[in-house]
Amino acid sequence: MQLTEKQSEYILRADRRWNFKGGATRSGKTWLDVHYVIPSRIRGRAGEPGLTLLLGVSRGTLERNVLGPMRALYGEELVGYAASGGRLRLFGEDCFALGAGRACAVSGLRGASVKYAYGDEVADWQPQVFELLKSRLDGASSCFDGTYNPQGKTHWLYRFLTGGADVYSQQYGIADNPFLPPAFVEQLKREYRGTVYYDRYILGRWKSAEGTLFASEPPVTGDASLLRGGVAHVDAAYGGGDSTALTLGRRTGDGIVLYGRLWEGHADTALSAIAAECLRFACAPVYCETNADKGYLARELRRLGVPVRPYAERENKFLKISTFLRKWWPCIRFLSGTDRAYIDEILDYTDAAAHDDAPDSAACVCRILDGRGNEGYRSPFEAL
Repeated sequence: MQLTEKQSEYILRADRRWNFKGGATRSGKTWLDVHYVIPSRIRGRAGEPGLTLLLGVSRGTLERNVLGPMRALYGEELVGYAASGGRLRLFGEDCFALGAGRACAVSGLRGASVKYAYGDEVADWQPQVFELLKSRLDGASSCFDGTYNPQGKTHWLYRFLTGGADVYSQQYGIADNPFLPPAFVEQLKREYRGTVYYDRYILGRWKSAEGTLFASEPPVTGDASLLRGGVAHVDAAYGGGDSTALTLGRRTGDGIVLYGRLWEGHADTALSAIAAECLRFACAPVYCETNADKGYLARELRRLGVPVRPYAERENKFLKISTFLRKWWPCIRFLSGTDRAYIDEILDYTDAAAHDDAPDSAACVCRILDGRGNEGYRSPFEAL
């Protein structure tokens, strides 16, 4: 199948240590990698010392986006299935498939010397995984190929791409995919026109939403003890396109440590995970708004043994976020393992944002801690 001019340019010029194709979804980035880039890189380094890694947000997304299509194209003899630990054979070479969406994935990289790595959807990784990968990519000929969908300009990957590293990067828009029907492309353009997502999903550009409240990304700490004994808040979703957000937080002197999780879909699907996270970090009670569900969430969490504190929300959401979360933002540290989507939703927040579950939940925790801190308070979980 004939390559487009842009795809041919990548094949010819992507000879840096870090090589990226970024842009709109369904713009043909991964198609080029599956058909040409990954097989060529692996075969070209056959027999050299070091590991070959393929990383995605999870092993499941890596299988769906990359390994499955490669297997359909080349067959199971050349593209194996990932076994326990992620080990598999690709084009006769031992490789590893890893999930990079959670910070615990770094354990799979420690001590490794990597000769080639491929990254799928890099902007959705935990930054700690990428930082460790940078230190593991050894040797003069070692290199990385990756794809991403652009987000806001406060994102850690945007700072890396524009920070002077040895990077070759291409930008793909949806019009760069010659296989999409023109009518479908025009339909997507109409659906996103006039929004920040037009720049991201149609043109493939990094774009921050106009009027965002949070211009910088807080630092990260790996010290989980700083969170122990804090409080929790759940912003629950009961339908539509909203997500369920969990925020754990604790005052640390003049600052706040936050840990956030975000689950797509109805709150019922996240209840067990919410209970486990609160117990793991000894954060309680869990504050639950009763306005929409009449106390349903509080009852379900109590049934799982979680101490809860229901309340009726009386404050305007935008006012709450712009007051309490914005006040504490320069003094916040996120605990490593916080979902990337949770942080990005805060960084993209405006008064017209389509999704505000994470900033709303974070603002509620900041409001609680702003009023009382941790003084004289002991989490019910600390006795367990």
